Amino acid sequence: MSDHNEHIPAADEPSVPELELDETVAPRPEEQIADALRASPDLQDHSE
Repeated sequence: MSDHNEHIPAADEPSVPELELDETVAPRPEEQIADALRASPDLQDHSE
């Protein structure tokens, strides 16, 4: 279930909102760590 309200943009509004509700909150430390880990590709062979 989402807490976002359905919004139909007016003729002068973009179809995608510029800010999501959660973009006003600073990222949690674990999100910053995950972003840093995703910044470089994982080239390791994970097949067994």
